Parts: sequence; C-alpha cells; structure tokens
Amino acid sequence: MRVDLRALHGELLRRHGPQGWWWPGEDPFEIAVGAILVQRSRWEQADVAVTALRARGLLEAVALAATPEEEVRELVRAAGFPSQKPRRLRALAAWWAERAPQVPGLTDAELRAELRGVDGVGEETADAISLYCFGRPAFLCDEYARRALAERGHAVPRSYAAFARALAPSLAEAAFTVAELAELHGLIVEEGKAAALARPRPARPTPGVPVPSGLRPSSRAPRAAAARRPAAR
Repeated sequence: MRVDLRALHGELLRRHGPQGWWWPGEDPFEIAVGAILVQRSRWEQADVAVTALRARGLLEAVALAATPEEEVRELVRAAGFPSQKPRRLRALAAWWAERAPQVPGLTDAELRAELRGVDGVGEETADAISLYCFGRPAFLCDEYARRALAERGHAVPRSYAAFARALAPSLAEAAFTVAELAELHGLIVEEGKAAALARPRPARPTPGVPVPSGLRPSSRAPRAAAARRPAAR
C-alpha cells in the first residue's frame, strides 16, 4: 500500500488548520494516563476521571502506583471498565516510576516493546504514548486513519500490525518530523469527526409503521469514538 502522506497532510491542514501537539494533557504522565482512560470510552468520560485524579494529587507516577486499587477505582469510575482501568493505571504508573528516567537510553523499538509489556497497553496506546509523551516517531494506525485512507481508495489491512507494516514504506518516504506526526494524527482525527457529522443518519421509524428489514438498525451499536481523539487500545 503506497500512500502520499505528505499530500494527505497538506490536504487536511488546508481543511482543518494547524493542530499543534494536539493531545490534551499538562505533562507526559497525564497524557499517558489519559491514553489508558480513553480506551473504549469517550474523551469526556476520561477527562472526568483525569480531573478526579488531579484533585487527589495522583497525576504523579509514584503516588498513583502506591494508591490502593479500590481508591483508584472510585476516582476513575466515570471512564468505565472499573475492573480493568484502575489496575492498568497502576501498572502504567509503576512502569513509569521505574523506567521513564531510562527512556532516553532506549531505542524507539525498545521503548515500544517495554510499553507493550505493560498491562493494558496495546499497540495503539503504545504508539500514542511513544509519540505524545516521549517524542518518538510513531503513526497511530487507528480507526480514524483506516477510514481516512479507505475513503481515498486505499485497501487498508484489517489488523493494526498489518496496517502498520503496509504503511511503513510510505512513512519512510514522507520523512515526517515528530511534530508533523503529532499534527497529522490530530488532523486525521478532526477529519474523521467532520466526516461522521456529515454522514446522514437513518430516519427514526414512525411509531406503528413497519420498518423494511434492510433499514433496521443493527442490534450491535458501534463502539463510540472519543471526542478528543479515537479510543485507544
């Protein structure tokens, strides 16, 4: 799959304007915490949880790692998945407290591998943390990127890893800086949000009027995307 990513960047920049560093957060650890909390949730939900952690002084890795999981659970309940996210946050905090000072000595691949070893840090979350927290070159092969390229006629592999492999030659050719990669992700998200708003919504059925089977909504609602950005995995 060959994609002119420079042309895509220019197209989206003209349409949506500069995005800058884009991912919300006051410091790298807060950004990483947000990347965990927004998994399979909307950003508004994650932001409520981030605000609660900040109010308790727990947006600091050592403090969060030392806080009992039950206490963390109550603070981040708004972000959903209360049996998973508190555990994942404490695992991330423990890794951060021990390993973040050593990150400058790690290669990009070594950093990503360490992040992938943290409970709850999937491929997309690892790329988000690498890029926005540690300033390492990474492209988020998320659902927004998938749709942006598919809508422009590209055959996008289904899995995250296969998508990343297929896009690697195009990324190498584009030779983006870290700042450009951060902005490109923000632009792709803005494009996805705008496209979602522009799509026609199915008409609501009139009470008592049968709906043709082909127009019935699926019983499985699509996973909601985060308002700030797509839900990371």
